[in-house]
Amino acid sequence: MAAGSWDLQIEQGATFAETYTTVNDDGSPVDWTGWTGRAQIRVLAAPDAELLLDLTPYLTITGAAITILVPATVTATLTRSGRWDLELTDGTTVMRLLQGRALLAPEVTQ
Repeated sequence: MAAGSWDLQIEQGATFAETYTTVNDDGSPVDWTGWTGRAQIRVLAAPDAELLLDLTPYLTITGAAITILVPATVTATLTRSGRWDLELTDGTTVMRLLQGRALLAPEVTQ
């Protein structure tokens, strides 16, 4: 399965919350119980590029739901846009589910 393309729209200084679900060919949800997730935002899509935010601590998996919930205090520290991806692992199996841009909308109100 090839990774889907999904851009994150992050508002600086606001809570970021998104939940993703995947479905099988028959429309039933994929159960990710037992899998571990990891995600990062980097300046470029390269493993040695500057890390802007490690999303892994803000990622939870509950059955078919994969949720990223980043507090406003953390998004307030972001200063630029970048690239991101989301991978799930189960032992030696690694599945990249999503990838794309992480677009930052700067905060105006302080």
